Amino acid sequence: MASATLQIADLAVRYSGADSVAHAMGIPGMREFLVPEAAADIEVRLDEPLALPDCRWIHRFDIADGNAECRVGIDAGGAWHYLFGEESLLRYSEQQPNVVALNTMTEGSHLRFALWVAYALAGLRRGRVPVHTSAVVHQGRAVLCLGESGTGKSTHTRLWLKHIEGCHLLNDDSPIVALRDGVPTAYGSPWSGKTHCYRPEHYPIAALLRLEQRPENTIRRLGTLEAFTALQPSCPPTFAKDERSMDLLCDFISDIIARTPAYRLGCLPDEAAARLSHNTIFEP
Repeated sequence: MASATLQIADLAVRYSGADSVAHAMGIPGMREFLVPEAAADIEVRLDEPLALPDCRWIHRFDIADGNAECRVGIDAGGAWHYLFGEESLLRYSEQQPNVVALNTMTEGSHLRFALWVAYALAGLRRGRVPVHTSAVVHQGRAVLCLGESGTGKSTHTRLWLKHIEGCHLLNDDSPIVALRDGVPTAYGSPWSGKTHCYRPEHYPIAALLRLEQRPENTIRRLGTLEAFTALQPSCPPTFAKDERSMDLLCDFISDIIARTPAYRLGCLPDEAAARLSHNTIFEP
């Protein structure tokens, strides 16, 4: 398999290369988004001969499954470099904003995370942002449950699925958010954390719901600044290390919150919390 095209949030993403294309398509969630070959909006070039760069390392963090560290650097020409573990490399430059290069990655978790990073970098330039959230759909609209890891995002959406009739899960970790014909929209993606939920679907966003664990269930609508600070931490963190990316992200967040109600839910992990948030959003 020399190439494969996926449709992700209305963008055609072509993965090209040698042996790694088949490897990439074997990752859970990827094949659900396969489409016939088409003109690419984003090109991800696998098996590129990338060497460890001479760059200024500006950020480091544990990758999603926690088995390695990711380092982020910028070279003298302004290109971004991501090093996953010791040998897995990704390169991205504004000079080719729709192209991302990866070397051959034998570690599957590195490749999976690198493909997410590739989409995040190039997708931002096309108005698409993967958001760390659990997204549940009701009455044809999506609710995005935001919060730090461990605050109960997945627990809260599961409570909706259990107690609110007619719900389904869109994505449990990283749906793509975009303006579609001016409407804030949540898209399923090939990246859904530990929950295998890979739906090539999209829905207008009914609300943003920032969760906090509390000894009682409370909810209130957020003002503009609070809504901004509720959404921004759930966007890819390395954007904050680059002025151009941060400008694009701030414009994106401002557009989303101007069109979408946002709430802060203090909650227990119980049915009453699910009904409180549901009734506030859908039965005001």
